[in-house]
Amino acid sequence: MNKIKIIRSIVLLALLLVITACGAKEETSTKKLELPASGLAKLIIDHRNGEIQISGSTDSDKIEVVALAIANGISMDKLELALEARNENAYLDARFGGQFLAMGSGAVNLDIKVPKQLQLDITAHRDGSIHISDVSSSAKIDNINGEIQVSNLSGSLEIDNRDGDITVRNIGSDISINNINGHIAVDQIDGSADIHVGDGSLDINYVGKDASITQSGNGEVKIGEVKGNVIRNKK
Repeated sequence: MNKIKIIRSIVLLALLLVITACGAKEETSTKKLELPASGLAKLIIDHRNGEIQISGSTDSDKIEVVALAIANGISMDKLELALEARNENAYLDARFGGQFLAMGSGAVNLDIKVPKQLQLDITAHRDGSIHISDVSSSAKIDNINGEIQVSNLSGSLEIDNRDGDITVRNIGSDISINNINGHIAVDQIDGSADIHVGDGSLDINYVGKDASITQSGNGEVKIGEVKGNVIRNKK
């Protein structure tokens, strides 16, 4: 009998939490962060949920961040947002921390402007699109779910993505892409291309050097102009 009462109490508590989360009003908050970029080589971003928009600037010597936090059924007090310099790197952390018995969700959309020469490293991104443009350095992206678009990048590009489409164009150096699920579109690459395609498709055109394509699924692969050798492998 006691076990039945305990189970009923747990079920009622779970239902109450769900109802509370569904009825919670969405709350938003906009915050601005700035950090001088003099002496810094790289911006490292740890960001869990939300969109990331990064653009390079020729007339600024600082990192500027506009963060739109969206809390739905979770306290805005749980927002963790920080931009700081440590040694030669800048670190941007944006996320909602855990909340006991919370059934809601939180996201932080980031609009970031950086000096064009600053390297970019998105180390942990979970849900949301990523757009990077007009940067005169290299970029590295580790993403679990979301669309990725990168254009007008002078340096090398490395992408590790689980789910989502990837569009890459006008890259001045080598690219490396590992995508488990989603369409990959690659165009105007001055360097080499090393691409791993999972359960998705690939459309690649104009690669200045060699192109290595490894495919584990059965999606369509279209290959346009490649100046170097084309190497294809099937897993």
